[in-house]
Amino acid sequence: MQSEFLLFEVIIVLLAGFFHGVVGFGFPMVATPLFVLFLDLKQAVLYTLFPTLITNVVSLKKANSFSHIWKEFWPLILSVMVGSIIGTNLLVVYYSHYFKLVIAAVMLLYLNKERLRFSLTHAVAKQQGVVTVIMGFVSGLVGGMANIMSPVLIMLILELKLDKKHAIGVMSFCFIANKTLQILIFGYHGSFTVENSMLIAFFVLVSLIGFWIGTKIHERINEKLYTMILNRMLWVISFYLIFSTFYI
Repeated sequence: MQSEFLLFEVIIVLLAGFFHGVVGFGFPMVATPLFVLFLDLKQAVLYTLFPTLITNVVSLKKANSFSHIWKEFWPLILSVMVGSIIGTNLLVVYYSHYFKLVIAAVMLLYLNKERLRFSLTHAVAKQQGVVTVIMGFVSGLVGGMANIMSPVLIMLILELKLDKKHAIGVMSFCFIANKTLQILIFGYHGSFTVENSMLIAFFVLVSLIGFWIGTKIHERINEKLYTMILNRMLWVISFYLIFSTFYI
């Protein structure tokens, strides 16, 4: 289990796990851009697959049930899976660091939707099923390409006005579907080795430690603060992705 940046990687995974524990989601949103500081995007995605999968399984089981979320949101989850298959194959076979710009564009569109008079509210009210499937597919696609699918899901979840418990459950299930398919596709293309598998297993343990610490203060966050954290987080990440695409 050798890595030139092992200490930095451990710190990143610990912080990402902590953030996920506090907010209820977001492990790859924290870990991926930080990993990309010294790793290529494909390797960064590889290192976050299992930690993201495990932390989201724990998140979902903590406050929701698989059967309840599936029964109510299966069209969204299936559309995420289809998008994930296409996006992950694009990442593995046709990798380009410019994929990050897709995520930045989506996040900035959401954050500026009022200035641009862009809203999903009317569309959701009239065609909620269609909008849900489209947004699910897009989130899976960009999640497969750049490992950050939360912004698109957040756009939909806020429009659906889900409470925090259900929002976390839906996002966790979508991440589980996305990461399971990514693991299968990366495995099919021979991306896992004995050495990196040992490192990934270690990262899973570290992420769970961070997650456990984060859950201790999770209940102190109210709905208003929860939404504010989401929006501010999207601003920071969107600018980082643009900057890193051209200068890192």
